[in-house]
Amino acid sequence: MKSMTAFAEVVRPLAAGQLRLTLRSVNHKALDLSLRLPPALFALEAGLRAQVREAGSRGKLDLAVEVQDDPSLEPRLNRALLRALAKGWQEDAEWLNLPPMTAEAFFRVPGAFQAPDPDLAERLEAPVREAMAALLELWNAGRIREAERLRPFFEDALARLQSLRERLQAEAELQAADLPGLYHQRVEQLLEDARLTGQLPAERLLAEAGVLAERQDVREELTRLAAHLDDFAERLAAGRLEGKAIDVWCQEVLRELNTTGSKCKRIAMTRAVMEAKGVLDQIREQSANLE
Repeated sequence: MKSMTAFAEVVRPLAAGQLRLTLRSVNHKALDLSLRLPPALFALEAGLRAQVREAGSRGKLDLAVEVQDDPSLEPRLNRALLRALAKGWQEDAEWLNLPPMTAEAFFRVPGAFQAPDPDLAERLEAPVREAMAALLELWNAGRIREAERLRPFFEDALARLQSLRERLQAEAELQAADLPGLYHQRVEQLLEDARLTGQLPAERLLAEAGVLAERQDVREELTRLAAHLDDFAERLAAGRLEGKAIDVWCQEVLRELNTTGSKCKRIAMTRAVMEAKGVLDQIREQSANLE
């Protein structure tokens, strides 16, 4: 069980300067990685993204890789170009009536600055990968700790749903006992209103009342609801609560609650269904942050 919200940082010394990696993540439906690298390390991007995909499958991630205080990353003036340009400018300035050459004009010339050490990516590949592995390990440990903070909430929510299901079960037994007699009276009233009293045998009246009562019986839905709650308890005990799986679970539980609510005839059952839906919404909201 892992949260999608976490932060991790790793700093590694280099022969010249230091390497700093940071990773932030928040909730997202898929894996969305934003990677910031020095241009000299662009060659390492594909490998870093592969490492992240192996460590996580969901979340909006912001990964930054910095090489600090490394002279090879400092801009280098293209002195050969500067000398050639200054010499040519001086030779032709008089007959072309050119103004004196300025530093601003030189800096606008393509190639005025040389690229950083071209071998930097190859030289730092191993340290970057090692630091990245350590960063992802810290990140996953933080995600596990963050998810564990939600465990008491899920345990409490499960206990509340189980208590509400037991209340619904007790009310359902009372409703099942009351409905046949209630529908028998209604059928008799309908026959009386239609001036058909005595036209149907008593056995037929009881059979019709029993059919109507069976359609309103919610005990089957409550049995399935109990199975869903047992499944949630098993997942929670094993630490296998996953955002997408719990979303599907919530849909199934909501279906049983909706069916139960549409059939209940007792106000206590209606209130219990409404309360259970509120708890279910809380579970859905909190589980959305789990991978």
